[in-house]
Amino acid sequence: MAKIKKIAFKDLINIKKLMSVVCSDNILSYRRLFFISVPITFIQNLFYSVHLRRFTETYVVSDNNFNLKGLVSVRAQRGNPYKWQIKRLFLSENSHEEGKQLIEYIIAKFGARGVDTFYVSVNDSQTELIDLFIKGCGFRFCSCESLWDVSNINFLVTDINEKNFKPFKNSDSQKCADFYNENLITHYKYSLQKNKNEFNDRFFQGFNSDTDFKYIWEDENNGKIKAFIEIKTVDNKNYFIDSILAPQFVDLYPTVLSFAVKKIIKRNKNFKVYIKNRKYLQSGEMLENYFKENRFELLQNNTILVRDFFKTVKQENTSFNNAIVFSGFEV
Repeated sequence: MAKIKKIAFKDLINIKKLMSVVCSDNILSYRRLFFISVPITFIQNLFYSVHLRRFTETYVVSDNNFNLKGLVSVRAQRGNPYKWQIKRLFLSENSHEEGKQLIEYIIAKFGARGVDTFYVSVNDSQTELIDLFIKGCGFRFCSCESLWDVSNINFLVTDINEKNFKPFKNSDSQKCADFYNENLITHYKYSLQKNKNEFNDRFFQGFNSDTDFKYIWEDENNGKIKAFIEIKTVDNKNYFIDSILAPQFVDLYPTVLSFAVKKIIKRNKNFKVYIKNRKYLQSGEMLENYFKENRFELLQNNTILVRDFFKTVKQENTSFNNAIVFSGFEV
């Protein structure tokens, strides 16, 4: 029987060995565990309410001989303590059964505290990992999202009226949540809809490792939102643009993208731009065609897997033997 516990300082040496075996280029993940997950563990032990848990939590699994077999990191969706994402998973070779028990432990632990939705975003190329979640842990396929590299910005629109865009305020959060939910394809709404708190800016944002800027484009006549734009960066060099656009305004996407790039240029002349596309939005397929036409480079295509706590489906387990490394990005 596998032994599961929250990460501790004494586990760090074994975790570093595990990461070096599973994937040689994971020093960044190790540093994040060292400087974030482990210290936060001691703070979180003071709180038991799911509402107070906002930081990434990491758990490790070992066999009967106390040999470390894997670890998993999970975190609540910002603004929604009832929706949790599996952020990182490391399993050594021949440890998929321990991995299954580790994921089931996470679901049972936080499900008992009121969490009703768990999701994970997995690269399409990691078929064994997808099978582990679906066949071994009761997750189901939901949708896809992709990440694109914009290397050529010569096509951008130059004559942009920036007065059409306004900085996002928390008072706009309900309107943005309604806009997002309205543009979800109907059969994804149950699992992927958001509430207004998921759009609110974070308190003490300057203390976070990443920086984001949000804008909305409203119709001058009726005040309805045409587009929502979020720009994120962790190093002031690599910028990620995540936009929501109503399908009837897809032809205005070059203006939206140009506005975002213009805002980036004001911060840094030397930068790289990446675009996230959500295929579960009504404009998803149209934007993907636009990216292909303009020869953007597809960097990553991820499958979103979901498990609703109260809709578990028992399926036959499948055995795997390969090592697994996984680190996903947020929905």
